[in-house]
Amino acid sequence: MEDKTLGYMIVLASILIMIVYFVWAFASVFGTIFAWLVPYSEWAFRLPILAAVFGALLVVLWIGYTMATTPPPIPLDNPLDLEKEEQKKKN
Repeated sequence: MEDKTLGYMIVLASILIMIVYFVWAFASVFGTIFAWLVPYSEWAFRLPILAAVFGALLVVLWIGYTMATTPPPIPLDNPLDLEKEEQKKKN
């Protein structure tokens, strides 16, 4: 599949999802056609908020896990030890 075709498909899918989401969120405005969606329209606002909060907390979880499992750096007795090691490598 060409990149251009894929790009157009993504644009069309995005527009379709936007329309469906708008109808879902504001089902009560559209009258009896979408009356069956009215009890679920509250979830149109809850789900994106839940997804955003869970996404942010997953990032925090990942940072905490990385900090907890990464070994501490090797302490240097003297800050100049690093320079001495570099000089030994050169010689």
